[in-house]
Formats: sequence, structure tokens, C-alpha cells
Amino acid sequence: MFVYEVLIHTPIWVWVLLALLVSRGLASLRPRDIAPSRALIVPVVFLVWGLTGLIGSRGLGLDLALFVVALGAGFVGGGALASLTPTPTWRPETGRMAMPGSPVPLAMILIAFAAKYVGNVALAVEDDPAAHAGIATAMTLLGGGFAGLFWGRTLALFRRALGRAGEGGDYASVARALARREGATS
Repeated sequence: MFVYEVLIHTPIWVWVLLALLVSRGLASLRPRDIAPSRALIVPVVFLVWGLTGLIGSRGLGLDLALFVVALGAGFVGGGALASLTPTPTWRPETGRMAMPGSPVPLAMILIAFAAKYVGNVALAVEDDPAAHAGIATAMTLLGGGFAGLFWGRTLALFRRALGRAGEGGDYASVARALARREGATS
């Protein structure tokens, strides 16, 4: 009965977000050429979702600091995760990246979504102030960590692809390539 109550009281936007994220994860299973702006959809979603979790925070300064620390740790972890997969190919003529198919993004999306969903349910049903504070802190860390994980992996893949193409292998090269391509499509 509890699970049924949780599911029917989940806002519709949560299911729409899940559908969007799963569609991006399923697309990553097959090799494809991807535009930089599309590669940034999932990292942006998790960054915004994590930051919106800080709204109404009990101590915004502390929570923001925790979020940033977790974001940095996640970023490093995402870069390490990217190093375990084949290097994508940067196509300078189109400004797109040829991505090999991988189950990693789908797995990351499902784990991150499940953790945030369960945490938010726990926040909604917990009455004990001390337990609520502990869950809120864990959710802040999860939000920053997952956002950093997605950003770190995505930007590391861009960095590696650009390095392989001889266009520089640092984050400044990634920023230039993204700006150049996005400016060309505007």
C-alpha cells in the first residue's frame, strides 16, 4: 500500500523527467554522432535538479558548500569513469562527436534517478527533525555528486576526442570547440 501511495502522489513532472532521461540513456546504447548541445542535456538536468533541491534549504550556505564539494568529487569520478570507455571521435567538419555505444550512461541515469527518488520520498515522509536533517544532507551530497559525475564524464569525453583529433586535449579546447560549434548553429 505504501508503494502505491508513493507512486500516485509522485508529481507528473517526475515521470516526464524519467522518460526524458531514460530516452537519453537508451540512445547512448548505440553508436551515434552527437551535437555538443545534446551531449550536455543530462549533465544540465542533474545540475539543475541538484540545485533546486537546495531551495528552501535549512542552511543554504552550508548546503551550497556541501553541494560544491560533492560536485567536485563527482567531476573527478566522472573523468575517471570516462577513461574506462573508448575515446570518441571528434568530427571537426560537423562539430559533432562520434560516440561508441555504451550502457554506462543509462546505468548512471537509473542509479542517480533511483537514489534521488528514494531520498525525496524519505524526506517527504520523515517526521523526526534530526533524521530529516541527515536525509537532507545526504540528498545535497547526492545531488552535487551525481551532477559532477555527469559533467565530469561528458567533458572528459569531449577532451579526449579533441585531443585525439589534434585540437587540444584540455578543458579550454573543449570550451572553444563548444562555443565554435554552438555559434555556428545560432
